[in-house]
Amino acid sequence: MIFKAYYVWPRFPSLSLSGLSCALRCKHCNRIYLKDMLDVSSPEKLMKTCKKLKEQGAVGVLLSGGFKRNGEMINLRKFLPVIGRVKEETDLIIKLHTGIVDKELAEGIASAGIDIASVEVVGSDRIIKDVFGVNLKVDDYRRTLENLRDAGVKHIVPHVCIGLNAGNLGGEFDAIDIVKEVVKPSVFVLIVLKPTKGTEFEKAKIPDPEDVYKVARYAKESFPDVDISLGCMRPRTKGRVEIERKALLAGVNRMEIPSKETLKLAEDIGYKIKRIEACCALPEEYEKML
Repeated sequence: MIFKAYYVWPRFPSLSLSGLSCALRCKHCNRIYLKDMLDVSSPEKLMKTCKKLKEQGAVGVLLSGGFKRNGEMINLRKFLPVIGRVKEETDLIIKLHTGIVDKELAEGIASAGIDIASVEVVGSDRIIKDVFGVNLKVDDYRRTLENLRDAGVKHIVPHVCIGLNAGNLGGEFDAIDIVKEVVKPSVFVLIVLKPTKGTEFEKAKIPDPEDVYKVARYAKESFPDVDISLGCMRPRTKGRVEIERKALLAGVNRMEIPSKETLKLAEDIGYKIKRIEACCALPEEYEKML
């Protein structure tokens, strides 16, 4: 058994196609996380930055950024031609936070040669409206998965946030069911609500580790032959070790920057530790490129 520990910086940095711009003020983010990304809000910036990162030893990039009110990523549609050029000229592994995707956009994503479509899936209409402040529905996430699948995107990696309901469960199991009905994920990523300063959820409770176990276990049972990963977005101080421990015991076999306690527990259970300098959503076929 192999437990994979991922270390994303500096070889797999995050880039924002919109800079600091976002039309939403989500309760768990409030644009705070855009500040941690490199600004590539023009085609020229994107190309120049990716070429420089490649020269510095990067193996891939996460393309993310802010969103429009309809859930589509700002600048994505018009940046697809330059994203295709980045892929051709640098051969970086390109992972994209897709946002909501219609058929036309899905076909553009596939044509641009994007390697990994990272799709957030939410299983509750109420939570979508309450947390994101938009009029999207669960079916919009289902259709996004269907559109990416039908367009032939190489790897679809769904991710589900545990505790998006202000630290409580709400729709996570339904989100996993939607994924199971629509696609066979290359990797399945779980993240955990991180109460963040400057957001409306700053004082929200940290999700119960037992809830993390229940969702992770359900994900593993739903996708027994798929690697389940605990992603980078999760509490890093209070509750960290117990959340990681419960995820590991539930069947998670990938983790972004695990604690030393988690690594020891993994070894005690019988795992062999493999350190990988990349994003935890990386399909196994890309490991040979690292």
